[in-house]
Amino acid sequence: DTAPVFVRPSTFRLPKQVSLPIIMIGPGTGLAPFMGFIQEFQYKSSKDQNYDQEKGQRMLYFGCRRSDEDFIYKEQLLSARKNGVLDDLQLAFSREGKEKVYVQHLMSKNGPSLYRCLERGGYIFVCGGTSMGREVKDAFVSLVRSEGGKAEAEARAYVENLSKTGRYVQELWSV
Repeated sequence: DTAPVFVRPSTFRLPKQVSLPIIMIGPGTGLAPFMGFIQEFQYKSSKDQNYDQEKGQRMLYFGCRRSDEDFIYKEQLLSARKNGVLDDLQLAFSREGKEKVYVQHLMSKNGPSLYRCLERGGYIFVCGGTSMGREVKDAFVSLVRSEGGKAEAEARAYVENLSKTGRYVQELWSV
């Protein structure tokens, strides 16, 4: 038996200026590249005592079905939050409540904070399934509308400009 495999180089590159905010969105196995980011943050912090004082806000949105079944890297993520490697860790467990909660729902609740990050030159990295990627992009358009007071077309143009300038980067796949 054979299986088709496609290999592409990653398009995820952290900004050189460490003071810029980083918003990472990676439910399920989409978390993988962000574990690499967290390791890089930890390494740089251990080598440069000024690194943590200069860093921008770091936010990670992670989701899975159940916290007791598929919360991968749980200990590492909670430790990264506790130790200040991550400033904010938002967790969505879609099958634990009466209603499904996904990362884009948490984003909507944190609109003011996310918009401030964008206005400060923040970078967005999204990794996971294509449908999630579309919904996350729509959530950003919505929060730019509400927090930035922009019309729909202006908000879409704002988010598209983030993509064109390399500040909104997605690595998505379909199953």
